[in-house]
Amino acid sequence: MPRDVIVVVRTDAKPRPTEALDILIAHATAATSLKTYRELDEIEADYPVGSAVYAKAAALFDQGKTTLADTLIRKVSIVGFAPPDSGATADEAAQAFLTAIQTLQQTQDDWYILLTTANDDSTIKALAQWAEDSEPTEAELGAGAEDHRKLYFFQTSNKTLAVANRRAIGIYTANLDEHADAAFLGVVGPFYPTSVTWKFKRPQGVSYATLTNGERDLMDANHLNYVTREYKREYVKEGVCCDGEYIDVQLGADWIAIAMRERLYDTLLNNPKVPYTDTGFVIIAAAVYSVLDEAVTLGIIARDFELGRGIYNVYIPRRADATDDQARERRMPDIIWEAQLDGAVHRVKVKGTLSATLATL
Repeated sequence: MPRDVIVVVRTDAKPRPTEALDILIAHATAATSLKTYRELDEIEADYPVGSAVYAKAAALFDQGKTTLADTLIRKVSIVGFAPPDSGATADEAAQAFLTAIQTLQQTQDDWYILLTTANDDSTIKALAQWAEDSEPTEAELGAGAEDHRKLYFFQTSNKTLAVANRRAIGIYTANLDEHADAAFLGVVGPFYPTSVTWKFKRPQGVSYATLTNGERDLMDANHLNYVTREYKREYVKEGVCCDGEYIDVQLGADWIAIAMRERLYDTLLNNPKVPYTDTGFVIIAAAVYSVLDEAVTLGIIARDFELGRGIYNVYIPRRADATDDQARERRMPDIIWEAQLDGAVHRVKVKGTLSATLATL
């Protein structure tokens, strides 16, 4: 006979660690070699509690109470540069920091997202431009440039800061010791590569911004994220890059570019020969299709639920489309594709009427 009252209590499973994002924290307090960490205790051995580096890493790691993801970031690399000269101006110090980053890239460039302990306007503007320039143009790629695109996350206490670079993401905080940039990345980053909106997320340890309507409007116009409070709900607005593009769109575009390059290399390396024929072109195109299909699964590309497929088109050239020069150089004609973004709901308006009888809508 079953009991009249049954109580079952379970504890939440501990969030799994994720290492999907390659994150670098850079500081300019002392020159230290790049080192990768997976636990705060490891970081504490090199950067004591109370240091800006430790606090930023802690904000990045300690988002388990507010993240909606089932994983937590548990990998970060840290590098240190020599401090600027004591008499250096803000612009000179920013340029020295940028030069150090660029020097590091010459030998260690396998990281994607940059966080720093520098919060001044000069450094932010210099690094925002550097991040935007990190994505090579089609002409640069054709000339042999490698693609090591970066994203730069920063925090600022300047309510009027205006940076218009797409590959930079800024968040306002009145208290820079909260390391809102790292907390924001830590609360949403674990979803990667699954595409989610960065709006409506609640970074742990970050206070909501007390702003006037005018300050709020200016930040929205300058595409600066901030924690807001609306009807007793606190969350980040608007989840955008500094040029107004949504963060998830930029991350999704980068993921497609990186994944497609990797799949195409795999195809070329794993086949003894890909023939310069229609059949060979289809073999190459299969790598493109596989990435686009996965992008649909990840929520980057929209899905047509009636047809049961992603909303994208791919044009595969034929051997007859190749010029004599292309054939001689064994260079396949371009594969062209287009896809519809999946997007997200950011605003809702509901209108209704209460009446004694129902009318036909």
